[in-house]
Amino acid sequence: MEIDRKTLKALAADTRLDILKSLGKRRKTPSELSKELNLAPSTIIEHLNRLEEADLIRREETGHKWIYYNLTKKGSSLVKPKVPTQFIIVLSLCFIVVFAGFVYYYISYTSFEAAKPDMLTAPSVEKTTQPSEESKMPEEIPTMPAVAGANITNITNVTNTTNTTP
Repeated sequence: MEIDRKTLKALAADTRLDILKSLGKRRKTPSELSKELNLAPSTIIEHLNRLEEADLIRREETGHKWIYYNLTKKGSSLVKPKVPTQFIIVLSLCFIVVFAGFVYYYISYTSFEAAKPDMLTAPSVEKTTQPSEESKMPEEIPTMPAVAGANITNITNVTNTTNTTP
């Protein structure tokens, strides 16, 4: 829908806005609008003519003595938008909050990375070295042959007595 100068002029008066809102509920005669808005019938007729010139309402003659006024598509889209305004506002605020969160996260992340320049460089590749002799595991501990009836204390005593020199 395109809003032109005539439409803006028609929407400039509060009374005409009230008439559009009232006609948004159902079609009405000028006398019904006059009673509803507590205005003189001549004032209502003048406002209706302005709204009709802006193509916001149309006159319906029923063949009887009553003349009804009804909203056009243009007028209906102003009074009853297809998507509720509150929905659009809430959705816009959600997008703003998500975008702001993304920007905040991005700024925080990049400032963290800028504070630590060593994190940005690639790690150096070191040559692999063989483990030292101390860190090697013993391959196998020699065991003593099992002697029938001997226990550990007897074996240690035997080794202690053989190693001593007189």
